[in-house]
Amino acid sequence: MKSLRTRLALFCSLLIVVVVLFTSSLSYLEGKARVRSMQLQHLEDVVTRLSDDIDDRVRTRHVLLEQAAASLQLDGNNIRKHAPEILHGFRYLKGSFSSIMLFDAEGNVVADYPELPGRRGTSVLDRAYFAQTRDTLRSQISEPVRVAGDIKRSLIIFTSPILDEHGQFAGVLGGSLELFAPELFGDLRSIAIGGTGYININTRASRLTIFHPDRSRIMQASPDTSRDPVFGRALQGWDGSTESLAANGEPALMVYRNMKNVNWVVGGVFPLREAYEPISVMARNHMLIVLLATLLAFPVGWWGVHRLLGPLQALRGKVQAMAFGAEKSVKIQGSHELEMLAQTLTDVFGERERISEELAAREAFFRALNESSPLGIFVTDADGLLVYCNRATLALGGLAQREEDWLGRHWLDAVHPAQRDTIEPEWQALRHGDAAGFYQLCHLTGVRGVPIRVELRFTRLQQGSILRFLGVVHDVSDREEALLSMNAERERGMAILTSIADAVVLTNQLDEVSYINPPAQRLLGLNAEEAQGRSLALFVSLAYPDSGQAVSLATLAETRMAVPVELDLLSRDMRLQPVVLTLSVVQAAGSMHGYKICVLHDDSERRRRERKHRWEATHDALTNLLNRRGFLGALTVLLDNGEAMAQNNVVVMMDLDHFKQVNDSGGHQAGDQILQDIAAILQKRLRNTDVISRLGGDEFALILYNCTRDTAQGIMEAVRGDIARLRPQSNPDVCRVTASIGLTQVQPQDTRPHDIIQRADLRCYQAKEQGRNRVVATLGSQ
Repeated sequence: MKSLRTRLALFCSLLIVVVVLFTSSLSYLEGKARVRSMQLQHLEDVVTRLSDDIDDRVRTRHVLLEQAAASLQLDGNNIRKHAPEILHGFRYLKGSFSSIMLFDAEGNVVADYPELPGRRGTSVLDRAYFAQTRDTLRSQISEPVRVAGDIKRSLIIFTSPILDEHGQFAGVLGGSLELFAPELFGDLRSIAIGGTGYININTRASRLTIFHPDRSRIMQASPDTSRDPVFGRALQGWDGSTESLAANGEPALMVYRNMKNVNWVVGGVFPLREAYEPISVMARNHMLIVLLATLLAFPVGWWGVHRLLGPLQALRGKVQAMAFGAEKSVKIQGSHELEMLAQTLTDVFGERERISEELAAREAFFRALNESSPLGIFVTDADGLLVYCNRATLALGGLAQREEDWLGRHWLDAVHPAQRDTIEPEWQALRHGDAAGFYQLCHLTGVRGVPIRVELRFTRLQQGSILRFLGVVHDVSDREEALLSMNAERERGMAILTSIADAVVLTNQLDEVSYINPPAQRLLGLNAEEAQGRSLALFVSLAYPDSGQAVSLATLAETRMAVPVELDLLSRDMRLQPVVLTLSVVQAAGSMHGYKICVLHDDSERRRRERKHRWEATHDALTNLLNRRGFLGALTVLLDNGEAMAQNNVVVMMDLDHFKQVNDSGGHQAGDQILQDIAAILQKRLRNTDVISRLGGDEFALILYNCTRDTAQGIMEAVRGDIARLRPQSNPDVCRVTASIGLTQVQPQDTRPHDIIQRADLRCYQAKEQGRNRVVATLGSQ
């Protein structure tokens, strides 16, 4: 089986057999489907034709009998008196029926043709066909019945009602027909469906078999529908064809048709073993073909492969000759694919020679590059003995200037004696595969015994079963000195930052905390250990104090760098701290480029003073309500807000009546108490969103947002009543105070606060002129 020729021969043989089997299987399946379709179609044609024929025979006799009965319009007496004469006129029906009979209304046979002894006078009152004809006044066809005294005869009775001239039931005209008479089932026995197929007819109502090739089953109960479910569906009215198990358990093709004029089912059954007999013959022929193909496949495949592999043997000899240099190229004829393979082999051998030359050139280049490199590069064997080292390695290690003097020595001989015991365990771990890499900062002996600080790295080189180690030595003396200087400078910078009173936070390019001084730790509620290396946004959030909009350090670095910015700082413990942030970004080259320096100054006291000054500038100190300046500012904001101006807004001016008498009788203390009580009344009656202000003295002004004039008038009436009932607690005997109130609705065309206040003032003056202590909402036509 290792021979390609044998494998190809077997493959070709199997391929031929598989193809023959596949095509034979497809042919068999297709032929089987065609045979099934043809046999089923033939069975459907036979059953449909037979069903239509019997149905037509029954319908013809049914119509003849109906027409004969409809021609009679006699009452019951006439039928009994003239029965023989009446029936004599219907002798022509004898050609369609076995016999014809005339029944009176009581179900007695009063005449028959041909006459049978003992039949006249017989009562059929209890027979179903008579009762149904009498009750429904419609023609009936009876269920098949056995003839008394003769078990070999089976009849069906056709009946049609006879009505008198008033449409009342007078009698029945009937005709009998033998099932196996030539007029009905007589020719069914000549119908053949193959050798074992058969036709059967069953009644649906009485479930009787009235025709079957097996005479013993005629007029017997139909098969059990549980054993033949397809037959059960047909008895329930289903028409169709299918493949199922027959009543005897044998697979068969089945076709059923329900007749229209009589309650019968015609069925056709064709066993599958006979239906598929033609395809079985074809299958045996195909098996002979497959067997013959199997016997011939291997010899034919072997011969074909031998012929096809002839050029391949010639190619083998050419390749062997080229491998030993006897040939410069491979040429073969006889196969396009082998010609391409020969050309490919020629190209491969040429490429191999070119690569060998290129590798030699690269090896020379590598050596020249290593010799000129400032880094020390050397290679050791598995035991650490030097097999190669460049000039930089010799110079850094203080080794002999000739490579040959060090080859074969251990590389640890170049390490300063004080550090060999520390480095050797790391080296042994690398040798035995216990460590993934090797990195050490150490001292080499150096030239003239002066130690040199170097960075030493090792990498494993596994080439098949050969283990090597590549070492790289880098002089880091200058870098170490620079690092020491930088650390000293860092220490000085940290000392300066620690002494600054403001909070200072240093973050890297990702806004992660690199340094946080003690004031910043107190301000943010942090300690340096938990904040180090974590994003500043995890501990604090910054927002503009006016809008509350959050802002990040990255945004401030782009827009407000080196500019003091007032912000609100929300710390991790949910303390809101007003601060002034000055943000700087390091622009120097190096790893610190992009670092951010955040200087946070506590701005709480200054903002508290500003808030107090702003409040005092817009509020009345006695009542804590807005003053004139605050009221004008609120009204100006309303006029500038288009969305608010689209709603209903009302401005109210209120002036106290008799307030001077209060001051005169009770003193300024009583007057101040009245003003404070009125402010409380207004705050109670109005919403928190409305504007309440004291313009000065005893004059108040209000703005009711999103409020109609009628609603505002009702509110101010309630305010007026509260003021009229007001008495100072300190001096109840002081003169009673009332209020004159005027209100106006803000109009869409209003642009100046002065115009609105003037309209409200005019209504307030009108309230005073009309007797005080009232609310005026209209003035003239306004």
